[in-house]
Amino acid sequence: MAFRVEISPQAFEDLDGISAYIRRGSFESAQRWFNGILAAIRTLRDAPQRCPVAEESRQLEAEVRLLLYGKRNRRYKIYFAVHKETVRVFHVRHWARRPADTDELDDLMEDSAEQDGA
Repeated sequence: MAFRVEISPQAFEDLDGISAYIRRGSFESAQRWFNGILAAIRTLRDAPQRCPVAEESRQLEAEVRLLLYGKRNRRYKIYFAVHKETVRVFHVRHWARRPADTDELDDLMEDSAEQDGA
């Protein structure tokens, strides 16, 4: 079964901000990174359950999963939730940043649902 993958406006803002930061060093690097992370996100169509449940979400009612993208010190956490046939990506952050806490994840998920009118 193929899942539908949606990227929230907040996640696009996250991606845009990270890309802008990388672009300060090299436009080509930023373009490669952006295309690569979008390709990684698209792989969630096939098997989103292959990704582990985010440790940060253990206290939430909803199950938040985590896809890692990148290598070594250039790794990014892609937070998403699966609901029926839809994968909803709602946040992206550098792995070295402090982990998202339960309240932050809950707020991001709520904001994502509100922006879609869900």
